[in-house]
Amino acid sequence: MEYKGTYKGIGDYKESYSKNIMKKIILSVTFIITLMVTIVFITAEYLNKSSKETILSNEEIIKYINISDDLSAGGIQLNWQEIAAVNGAIADGNFEINGENINNIVNSFYNKDASGNVVELKKFKAAIKALNLSSEQEEKANEYLEGLKNNYIHRELIMDNSKLQFIDKVSEVAYDNYKSYGILPSITIAQAILESGWGESTLSSKYNNLFGIKADERWSGDSIDLETKENYDDVIVGAFRSYGDIKSSIKDHGKFLYENERYSANGLFQAKGYKEQAQALENAGYSTAKDEEGNLIYGDKLIRVIQENNLMLYDTKVQR
Repeated sequence: MEYKGTYKGIGDYKESYSKNIMKKIILSVTFIITLMVTIVFITAEYLNKSSKETILSNEEIIKYINISDDLSAGGIQLNWQEIAAVNGAIADGNFEINGENINNIVNSFYNKDASGNVVELKKFKAAIKALNLSSEQEEKANEYLEGLKNNYIHRELIMDNSKLQFIDKVSEVAYDNYKSYGILPSITIAQAILESGWGESTLSSKYNNLFGIKADERWSGDSIDLETKENYDDVIVGAFRSYGDIKSSIKDHGKFLYENERYSANGLFQAKGYKEQAQALENAGYSTAKDEEGNLIYGDKLIRVIQENNLMLYDTKVQR
């Protein structure tokens, strides 16, 4: 018997070929439709997100930060984004600062005692209720607050997951240090950023020392000798504390400040705001960093790091 295999002639071939072509056409059309739907969906999501995002200039952000700092009372840090969101809602999308409006907004956030002293910071929803805003204005205020969350002077921060994760990691223990010692979370986080280069320095990445704390006679734990800069450009070798993990370093930072009399003597624990605590750290000699003219600059550097990365908002969160 002659073996013909599975091929049954030209007619069968043409039929199979036609079926294959049709299948390919259907699959191609299906793929194109699916791709187009996906693109439309992603574009719609992006446009929807973009339409809700409120972008302020660095100049506007700095104005809101400064006015929120200036009007913070009772040792409670106002959230500049909340103030801006309400102001924008009242002024129909205009974020220009109006003194009278801002004062009314700020007062709506405070609970006061019989003597008029600020004792508590209200939550955002309670504050806008106290202003008797229309339902439309309340909706706008909530929308603006959500849209302002990604506003940083440090514009690239929102796209840098490693830096955002570093802030979150430090903040978790910084809250405990605030409750135990009164060191504001913004100060703890800013010092960790500044002293460790966002956790990338040799001292922090290999030895978990985020704050550049030296190993003096009071330290009984592990230590490491490393070169360090003093003053403007002097390089010396110093012994630094070494920790088993990052959490231990952050905890020891609060304890270190609390147990050293010079920090108390320079008003660190009496200072209520981050600007005052930053200056107290400089006055107490935490760092001898100077500029080219010999001026101490540590306090200013801490304040800049806090403002560029919205670290003062962590103070609001823990105080609230």
